Amino acid sequence: MPDVARRPGRGHLARPRLPLVLVAEDGRQPIELPSGLDAGILLRDTDLGAVVGRSAEELAPIAVDIDTIRGLNTDEAAVDFLIDRLAIEIILTRRPATALHAAARGGLALLHVLALDSTGLGRSLAAHPRTEGVGTVVSPGLVLNHMLPAELERLPRPILGYGLIAEPHDALACLRLADAIVLRPSPAAAFAAFAAPVSLTLGNALTTVPARE
Repeated sequence: MPDVARRPGRGHLARPRLPLVLVAEDGRQPIELPSGLDAGILLRDTDLGAVVGRSAEELAPIAVDIDTIRGLNTDEAAVDFLIDRLAIEIILTRRPATALHAAARGGLALLHVLALDSTGLGRSLAAHPRTEGVGTVVSPGLVLNHMLPAELERLPRPILGYGLIAEPHDALACLRLADAIVLRPSPAAAFAAFAAPVSLTLGNALTTVPARE
């Protein structure tokens, strides 16, 4: 692991908060999160150096898709490095053991499940840890709008919709079912503009999109 200074954390007094939208990027170029949107960063498909550099610069919440980071393993040491050294406490993974360790360390783990059909969903959920601090990544996220209520009820929360969500109306529809979604920068900006004039009715609660400082 790179020798980096330890960042101050929250002391694990509570689970990290999952923003409404995670904006996916590789951490190589600075991006501006859309104004008026409860958003954080999802670092994916990049290398460890980019993750380290981004964590030192970014003030918004950061999540990492740990299985897609070159130079970073998916073991307990890697999770400890992200949490202790970089203060990155939202970790997406395809490995139940990695998710369990992140949750045990006070982080928020989100385990990928494939939801293209009921068979794949069932197999994914069979290995899903049913424990506090481990939620679910539904991939592709657009499938959320086609899942049966009984299937949605089986998904441990929080639920993150990840993949194929591009249009603002699709993003809003997914957010009525999930707790958060992943968007690329351009769709995130379009969704912020779409949502700015109104409050979003998500599930049974009325959630206003807060302005970023």
